[in-house]
Amino acid sequence: MKTNTESPSAAPQAPAGAVMEGGIAKFPAGRMPDEARAEAEAAYARAPAERVYRIGPETSLDEVNALELAPGSTVLFRRGGVWRGQLRVRSGTPEHPVRYGAWGEGPAPILQPSLDRSAPGAWRREPDGLWRAETGAAVDIGNVVLDHGDAGCLFKRGSRAEARRDRDFWFDPATGGVLVRSDAGDPSARWRSIELSRKLHCVDEAGAHDVVYEGLAVRYGAAHGFGGGGVKRVSILGCEASWIGGGVLYVDDLGNDVRYGNGIEFWGGAEDVRVEGCRIRDCFDAGLTDQSNEPGSVQRNLLWRNNTVERCEYSYEFWQQGAGGAAENIRVEGNVFLDAGASWGHVQRWNPGGAHLRFQDTTVPTPGFAVVGNRFSRATECLARLFNDWRGEALFRDNAWESAGEPVCLWHARPRAGLRFLCPDYLDRNHRDDRAEIESQGPGGRDFAATPEGFRAFEEAFGFGPDTFRRV
Repeated sequence: MKTNTESPSAAPQAPAGAVMEGGIAKFPAGRMPDEARAEAEAAYARAPAERVYRIGPETSLDEVNALELAPGSTVLFRRGGVWRGQLRVRSGTPEHPVRYGAWGEGPAPILQPSLDRSAPGAWRREPDGLWRAETGAAVDIGNVVLDHGDAGCLFKRGSRAEARRDRDFWFDPATGGVLVRSDAGDPSARWRSIELSRKLHCVDEAGAHDVVYEGLAVRYGAAHGFGGGGVKRVSILGCEASWIGGGVLYVDDLGNDVRYGNGIEFWGGAEDVRVEGCRIRDCFDAGLTDQSNEPGSVQRNLLWRNNTVERCEYSYEFWQQGAGGAAENIRVEGNVFLDAGASWGHVQRWNPGGAHLRFQDTTVPTPGFAVVGNRFSRATECLARLFNDWRGEALFRDNAWESAGEPVCLWHARPRAGLRFLCPDYLDRNHRDDRAEIESQGPGGRDFAATPEGFRAFEEAFGFGPDTFRRV
């Protein structure tokens, strides 16, 4: 969501905690690239050891992160436990991966970077009627989750003056305070649980290789659930991610905050990756995604299989724009995607666009790209949104499409080469962005209606199918 609309008079400077990249102030949510590369390389020098670490709630994530894990090590978190902070994973080797999982009886162990501000006395009333809680946080607070989601969340605003309605909040980066408009009085008396989501990945796997996660639950991180770039030989099996995202990714050239947050994201390079049997829900952006604009980045041999994604803005998002990069053998298979856009973040976005498939501008060939045997059921805008011409670039087969009246597909028909601008939806209304601009290089773009005739036209246009369609 973009808020402040005033254009700066000088070149932007990096705010505290940010780095400048291409004139944009970006806020890291995990390890810096040099640190991630050093850890990934160090794994090859460690002697393998088949050691098992059983972690109880009395052991902090900082202590887990400090373990000198040898390739072949297994870290098991006790079921029913909750750990606050960020898990920073260690890499293994192809023959001896490092494993993170669960032990004992009960629900999946939970990893969450959030701050609990539920206790009486945690909030004080300010002269203007707002309620303040101190965080000491060095990173943005991207969301405030109430009663573990049963009461929803608060609405993030871009300034103190904008927090005018009940259940609005603003994070003050200068003081680290969270200010809430609560017309019913003290927030700690109004809600039984108040979790402040810090802008961190719940699991930071930047640069990781030869890692297996199984049976973990992550929540209340305002960046990504599992996040990091440059991974190889990583498997995420039977994990959960919920109430993810909402933090500020960067400040654009007009001074606007741009928010983000995906359940499971592979950024930049990603090779030999498997995500299977996971449940993802209530994410600000995508439930599942692999994406890149890094030169030379390779996305190869990715399998997204038998996952369930609910109430995320996009269920699966893909784009690859890295000059000299590649995207090969990416398979989206057997997943159940439900209610795209019916999420907490949808109403807080400047660019709502709920869709199960969102394929943004992609400038590389995509051999071996397959979308097979999935169920796409209900979305706020459309079931699929395709920016480029995917004819001959992907296999769609045996999918079930279920619409409540929203179009099957919104197609912009943009070419893969010679584009004047990429990801046009990232521009805001200050740039006078509109659909005509997005489609200006794509004559022939169209909507495919939620009718049998519209669905047949969709299949014929791309050479997809056979798939099935029904109204629900």
